[in-house]
Amino acid sequence: MSNFIFKQLSTSSCDKSKQMIVDSFSYHPKRGDREKAILLQTLSDASLGNTRVTKVTDSTKSIKGTLGLISLSVGELELNNKSLPAVIIDYLFVDNKHRNKVYENLGEKVSTLLLYYAIQTAEEISQLAGARYLILRPDGGKEHKNLVAFYESMKFRYMTDKHEWMYLKLN
Repeated sequence: MSNFIFKQLSTSSCDKSKQMIVDSFSYHPKRGDREKAILLQTLSDASLGNTRVTKVTDSTKSIKGTLGLISLSVGELELNNKSLPAVIIDYLFVDNKHRNKVYENLGEKVSTLLLYYAIQTAEEISQLAGARYLILRPDGGKEHKNLVAFYESMKFRYMTDKHEWMYLKLN
């Protein structure tokens, strides 16, 4: 991940610059309004300290601007009447112009890099605070087959057939 810069946004920058951050991205032509609304809500949550937002940029500067961002928080996974500590991916967003592209200098899709970052961060939190899972809910649920397949390729699994949440067990 040496060709990337992962930078955590401060709570004040999420609060004061949220509209500027939202306006700096391009969005999916059909789902753009929904993506903007979720991003605004995520930045509002981050401004309250309820989640942490990290952006990713290309350190070589051959790709300009923010490629995407990920929002992580700590919570619990309810499974079989047990509460288990977990790191939650609240939102993973890739700028529309960078989706599904593999850049030569990056070697991976931006979404994959953000997921690697989330896994690495969750494992660090696990060592410090005992979180046992990294969890997420695919946008669009189980019906969004491509997204579910992507998460499954990264070793995420559904908790049960009835759940919309997926998990990755941490080491």
